[in-house]
Amino acid sequence: MGCASDAASKGDVRTLQASVKQLQDENLKLLERVQALETERAVARAQQQPLGPLLAAAPTPTGSEVPTLAVVKLKPRVDRAPPLDVRTPVQEPDAELIAAVGRSVPPGNDAPDATQLDGEFAQAQEALRTGNLDGGVERMTRFADAHPKDPRADDALYLAALGELGQDEPARAAKLLETVLQRYPAGDVVQQAMLKLAECRMRLKQPAEARALLARLMNSFPGTPAATEAQARLARLPRTP
Repeated sequence: MGCASDAASKGDVRTLQASVKQLQDENLKLLERVQALETERAVARAQQQPLGPLLAAAPTPTGSEVPTLAVVKLKPRVDRAPPLDVRTPVQEPDAELIAAVGRSVPPGNDAPDATQLDGEFAQAQEALRTGNLDGGVERMTRFADAHPKDPRADDALYLAALGELGQDEPARAAKLLETVLQRYPAGDVVQQAMLKLAECRMRLKQPAEARALLARLMNSFPGTPAATEAQARLARLPRTP
């Protein structure tokens, strides 16, 4: 009986030992699985976390200075271009100047350089018409000086005078108009030039000279529209003492 009991006890012990061994193996596998899961979880967190904090939290090796890294967004520098001067010496010409510029002026002659002269005069007209009074005056004056025998020379001087008046320069306009009367006394713009010259005299505070011009126009060209206009203007002029 004693031997049978001992044999049964040893068998139970071996059975228990086998069960414990099996449980230990299972626990070891579970522990390895848990560690694997923790590792995967740490890797996932590291992939989702920004690099900056990780670098900042990294330990600095002893014996060396490592500067702190920071993420800086650089905005491109955009320098403004210097402002451009868009001002141009353009003035609005009055209706009288536009009408005078548009008046048909016969070409100079049939010389070989007639095309060039036509072009010069047309450019001067265009400058006045588009409001470039200073440029138009300069071109008209240059044309008259370079081609004094051209049929359009007196017209050029007259138009230049109108351009000067458009720029509020009555003294310069008067000088050009006087040139018209001196050089081209039989020209087709003499009467208008005398009217404009009288206007310049009034703007220059010279009423006596203005009255003399208007009276001269009435006597030189009686019955003309210019003489009628001169008479009307003469009546409006204040009496000098």
